[in-house]
Amino acid sequence: MKAEYLITGAAGQLGTALLKLLGTNGVGTDLPEVDVTDPDSIRAAVDRIDPHWIINCAAVVDVDLCQRKPDLAFKVNRYGVRNLASTGRKLLTISTDHVFTGFKGQKKPFLEGDATSSANVYGESKLLGEAEALDANPENIVIRTSWMFSSMQGLIPFFWKSLSEDGEVKAVHDQIACLTFAPDLAKAIIDIISHGGKGLYHIASEPGVTPAQAAEKLVEFTGGSVKDISWSDLDLDAPRPVYSEIASSRGIQLPTVWDAVERWRKLYV
Repeated sequence: MKAEYLITGAAGQLGTALLKLLGTNGVGTDLPEVDVTDPDSIRAAVDRIDPHWIINCAAVVDVDLCQRKPDLAFKVNRYGVRNLASTGRKLLTISTDHVFTGFKGQKKPFLEGDATSSANVYGESKLLGEAEALDANPENIVIRTSWMFSSMQGLIPFFWKSLSEDGEVKAVHDQIACLTFAPDLAKAIIDIISHGGKGLYHIASEPGVTPAQAAEKLVEFTGGSVKDISWSDLDLDAPRPVYSEIASSRGIQLPTVWDAVERWRKLYV
């Protein structure tokens, strides 16, 4: 089947949203059919589909797993991108706000030109993947995004379920980042490609919030209560950035965070 777009990691949140948007213009692939760490499986898919663009949604996104297994993180998040870029097709790959460490008290969102300092192994592996894409072809595209959520995955559905069923949710109060509704990101990606975009973009809904603030917003509809906790209370393997709010200097702006949450609520609950 020939198509304009080949989506890797298509079973995930963003891949699902992209395929819904693209219809017959997109073909989705995922494990075990296409493994981004296996150049032969990539080449077979490219030969079969003959895409103009590869949109790479395949990644190891479990931040703590990446910290425990850095070889796996780099194999997928860096060298997987290299394998896709080596096909010679235009490539768009997804990165993360964890390329920024942030610090307490910062109030200005990180823009595309700001210096990076990875918060953890996950952020480091994604940052190296960015370089693999852009060094291979400056017309490739890297999208940094943050805290994605969709129909039943991500912070918002998790908080909603916990509040609705248990009447309480624990939510972190000492981290600020941006939420991103997967369908909004999918639309922005296709718009950028359609308008000849290239290089690095930050795409997320502003303003940045803490998870606790997001949970408190949902309490307006579900009732219940939010128990504030710190990342340190969770005793996780990977450090998190205290502040990693991102914004774009390139004229790309998604609907606001509360607009996105309200549309999610109307669609799915």
